[in-house]
Amino acid sequence: MVPLFLTIILGICYSLTIAPSLTWAHFSVDGGDLISAAATGGVPHPSGYPLYLILARGFQLIPVGDLAFRTNLLSAVCTILTALLLNVYLSHQLRDHPFSQFTSFLAAIAYGLAPFVWGQGLVTEVYALHGLLVMICLYILSLENSNIGEWMRGFVFGVAATNHLTAIMMLPLLMLGFDQKLFASAPVLLKRFWGVIAGLSLYLSLPIRAYFNPPINWGDTSSPIGFFWFITGLIYRHYLFSLSAQDMVQRLRAFGGLLLEQYTWLGALLGIYGLITLPPRRVIIPTLWMGMVFLLFSVFYGSYDSQVYLMPVWLAFAIWLAYGLQDLLVFATNRFKLKISILGFLFVALMIRIPILFASVDASKDFRAHDFIINTLKKIPENSLVFVDGDEQLFSLWYAQFGLHQRLDLAIVAEGLLPYKWYHENLQNTYSLLDVPQRDNLNPSELSAANPGRVICFIPHDKPIICPQDR
Repeated sequence: MVPLFLTIILGICYSLTIAPSLTWAHFSVDGGDLISAAATGGVPHPSGYPLYLILARGFQLIPVGDLAFRTNLLSAVCTILTALLLNVYLSHQLRDHPFSQFTSFLAAIAYGLAPFVWGQGLVTEVYALHGLLVMICLYILSLENSNIGEWMRGFVFGVAATNHLTAIMMLPLLMLGFDQKLFASAPVLLKRFWGVIAGLSLYLSLPIRAYFNPPINWGDTSSPIGFFWFITGLIYRHYLFSLSAQDMVQRLRAFGGLLLEQYTWLGALLGIYGLITLPPRRVIIPTLWMGMVFLLFSVFYGSYDSQVYLMPVWLAFAIWLAYGLQDLLVFATNRFKLKISILGFLFVALMIRIPILFASVDASKDFRAHDFIINTLKKIPENSLVFVDGDEQLFSLWYAQFGLHQRLDLAIVAEGLLPYKWYHENLQNTYSLLDVPQRDNLNPSELSAANPGRVICFIPHDKPIICPQDR
């Protein structure tokens, strides 16, 4: 009954707030790129997310709503599955304690209703699946004396990294042993290592996808150097350690506010208390590692949306919250009514929080991307060469053209990608009638001059479209 109840609560919340189409809500700017790449067999921005592409394409075949809505559904399902697996994991870890089923249920609900987690379950992004895969890694690592082979443990960790590269920060956990052994033996480590390699081999699907010249085709994955450059995300290396010490301190301070936003003062206190009570080694070491490395990465990584990397932190904190609550119930020994009152109060508090959070997480009325597509395509003359600067604008137009097959007469150019030779080839393959000069550091003027028969339009970032009739 508990899994069913958990699914119903989260299912209702997500179904009422999920984005009905393409959206920019909840840091989902990359949605248009991901949706279009999945739909066309393409390769999205680094690191390519091969596992996500496969699953997203499967959801896109569901005959409900539009293409973007079906892809959004993947995030909702992944988030619910994460909460369900979290409940199973905690029930297993706390099985020797009374009321462990209720404690696990409340922690799983608290995780699923955390504003960031809830928001990621409503949009097209890789982080809901990232949370699920991290939870699977944690769960499969905790299974002692099971039929799960050591190769399979490593395989799951490797596959997790094919959805989001930051999952490689979980790999040191594969060194852990069971029972009284802190570290796994050499033969076990070797099996896990080969499992990781097998899981990571899913990245080899990217060159195969690129071979067919899809319209969304980032990087030169056909060459070893280009493949390495792509899957390691070197295009974004300037973000790493790019912040000043003052900015990093500010981010650490902001984390406190984000923590309270996810779990409130009461949840934060329970989680901190659960951490300092030192749960069993099989729990504290993996969760503390998760919380530490992903928090530090979000602090050191200089992108504006770095808080998206905190998903495993909120997952670890939900586990600590469960241990804090369980320890609180221990203090109420032989006081059955008091235990029931505590559990009942927390459940009611979580239910009351739903309408309070509703407006802030609701993506069902976010039509900014939809309106941008409609208004922009109306303004652009036929057969225009359109230079786009800004991920929101570019990926939305890619979604309209490659995902929905609208305005196929336009040649849409990512202005920020013009310095790359692989992008020149991609443009030529996508728009066969476009003359693309094969030269280094190609700029908009040179591309415009090579195509004198086309109307030139510019879509600057956060500014109105500029076409000849606007000059």
